[in-house]
Amino acid sequence: MDAWVDESIRTVGEPMYLLGASITSPESYDTAAEVLTRFAPRGNKLHWRDLGEAGKKPVIDAIPELCLHHVVVIGAPMIDIRQERARGRCFERLLWELDQAGVTKVVFESRTPHQDRTDRRRVDGLRGRGVITGELRAEWRRGAEEPLLWAPDIVLGALGDARVAGTELDARVAASIQEIVISL
Repeated sequence: MDAWVDESIRTVGEPMYLLGASITSPESYDTAAEVLTRFAPRGNKLHWRDLGEAGKKPVIDAIPELCLHHVVVIGAPMIDIRQERARGRCFERLLWELDQAGVTKVVFESRTPHQDRTDRRRVDGLRGRGVITGELRAEWRRGAEEPLLWAPDIVLGALGDARVAGTELDARVAASIQEIVISL
């Protein structure tokens, strides 16, 4: 199984950090990538915050049909903790969960060269401490070039919007999410 990772920060009373992964089998990759690409602006990545209200509904309607399982780690409250520290705590828990689920490849959206190096060191450190096995490989790709990175962005965006608005997340999407809350 493979997983694609995205992140978000939301404020609902207290700020929280969300880090999520969408998991699929290699056999389901092509179909999921094709469906997600249909919604993306030509040559750009599909990004939840850029969709507008009218654009969000068809995208969220497509998510349950993609044979994806989503793992979301919510770090809260994000008070008196820097963003990268919060990300690191969520990162560790997410990778442990993915490793326990039998995921063998994790694809992260490339950020800056410095941030990518930090993430690589985090992965190496988790392996060194025995938090994850050596079987879990990590890769970094540009968001515009990897459609499956868009799936966790959509799920985190929809989940964050629902939390901010105090509404329920679409039940079809909620059923595919394993939500883990950690204390920061």
